[in-house]
Amino acid sequence: MSGEALTDLCETTAARLRHWLLAGDVQCAQGAQAGGIYGAFDADGKARYVYPEITGYYLHWLADVASVTDADLLRPAAQAATDWAERVLADGAVPATRAYVGADGADDWRNRAVFFFDLAMLLRGLCAAHEAGLVALPTSAVERLIDELAAFVDADGRIRAARTDAGVTLPPRWSTLGGPFEVKASSRAELAERHRPLPAALTQACRALAQSYRGEVATLALDMLHPTLYFAEGMLVAEPDCKAAIATLAQRCLALADAGGNLPEAEDSPVPRSDILAQTLRVLLLTGAAEGAAVEQLVATLADRVDAAGRLPFRVDVDAPQPNVWCAMFAEQALRWTARARRGLALPAAEWLV
Repeated sequence: MSGEALTDLCETTAARLRHWLLAGDVQCAQGAQAGGIYGAFDADGKARYVYPEITGYYLHWLADVASVTDADLLRPAAQAATDWAERVLADGAVPATRAYVGADGADDWRNRAVFFFDLAMLLRGLCAAHEAGLVALPTSAVERLIDELAAFVDADGRIRAARTDAGVTLPPRWSTLGGPFEVKASSRAELAERHRPLPAALTQACRALAQSYRGEVATLALDMLHPTLYFAEGMLVAEPDCKAAIATLAQRCLALADAGGNLPEAEDSPVPRSDILAQTLRVLLLTGAAEGAAVEQLVATLADRVDAAGRLPFRVDVDAPQPNVWCAMFAEQALRWTARARRGLALPAAEWLV
């Protein structure tokens, strides 16, 4: 494929993704979760659950996509998501990690905990939508989220990944154990300081977390690529002078791609996930390392996974691929930014990375 053809492919595919994301199906339209954003759909198109983290991503994505879309078309969706956040955070409440549609997932272990990452992403989304002029700052929701995030800082100044009621034991997963991936969340939480003061302990914990990893950015164990790339995304904001080391980390991820441009879930797992393709591409772009045949194959593979309706599945190695909302947002941004870079246009700052 010629260079111009690949650039055109990025633009047309990103446009299809935007159409799907803005058509209304990804946003809950009625009931207690109205305005919240679904995380994924079953293969038959049935929405599975409203997800606070992904609602935050959606608000953030709307703010970024305002550069190429009439803001008046974005404001209703942004306002509905903001209204949802204010409702689910009212009177000292916190939203369920996954609010399932119907009875499905009633026993999901994730709903026995509250996660720092999820609330930080929601906070950043609300602030980003305000910064883009899509909504008025939802002061009560922002202040509630800051208070909740501060409660994750333990006595020795470290950020816990999750909070639970007494007696609740969570399975040992990367999302429950904490670690480098929390740098994405902590770096985004810090950005709220523009709008409301953060408790000193929270600010110090966020900064200390990123600084503690400065010496191992390039050599960080890859393990699960999704959280590893979250780490890279966080360090781009929290420690921008580590850009060269972050580029090395992303190139190590890229080196795991097969001849078809597929990236695995982990070094020891062949599961091909679409979000990892988009995440790797975005980090390469923001570190100035998105060049070469392997990157072009990655771009083409990601674009090829998007169907005519603009849907992108989480995995393509299953009999019934499931359209995924965060994969679509990551991919839209990755492909749109790729086209910008290939046309010699400046990319947004790293803080606009959804």
